[in-house]
Amino acid sequence: MPRELTVILPTLNEEEGVEIVMKALAKAGATRVLVLDGGSTDRTVEIAKKLGATVMVQEGRGKGMAFQTFLKKYPIKDDAAYVMLDADASYAGSEIMKIAAALKDADVVTGSRPPLIFGFRSFVHYIGGFLISVFASVLFLRWNPDITSGYWGFRGLALKKLDITSHGFELEANLFAQSAKKGLKAVCVPITYGKRVGTAKLSFLDALKIVPKLLSERLSG
Repeated sequence: MPRELTVILPTLNEEEGVEIVMKALAKAGATRVLVLDGGSTDRTVEIAKKLGATVMVQEGRGKGMAFQTFLKKYPIKDDAAYVMLDADASYAGSEIMKIAAALKDADVVTGSRPPLIFGFRSFVHYIGGFLISVFASVLFLRWNPDITSGYWGFRGLALKKLDITSHGFELEANLFAQSAKKGLKAVCVPITYGKRVGTAKLSFLDALKIVPKLLSERLSG
């Protein structure tokens, strides 16, 4: 495992989930947490700072813009590990070291959710995500069963090679496509998945942007 780990939490009004996630991260041994806040109007930033996070206000709006802000402004080290997960508590902070450990032999790690988790993920949600993953895997000739997962890990040197242009929730498609195009070694690690805390941010319109993003990445060479 890389010797230094930074956890990335994009947030927008996640006061109900960010505390759960950060406490789980701390218990797992992750002490360096960067919150990329998109202009929360609740107590998200206050809670994150109280629990020891460094808070950076992102440029623009959307998850993709949060990640772009991170790439532009955070001092990324080649030999360090960077793991991103959603702050809504649907992804377990307790599994952070599983993702980070996989970076010992890979440049990029995707946390792959179980196929059907009734009550946490609808059948339509699962089928949609699976079909997108199959489409992306065929398009880039690289298998990944869950490219819409919100749990990703990177080596610093790999991060510096990515050309991230996404603004919103098509970010994960951008991450997958860039990793494939840049020839980065990628692995998937099984993770658990639970019910999100707070209000969902992903809309149907956001989901519709994923396939066009994959196509534009493939056509751009």
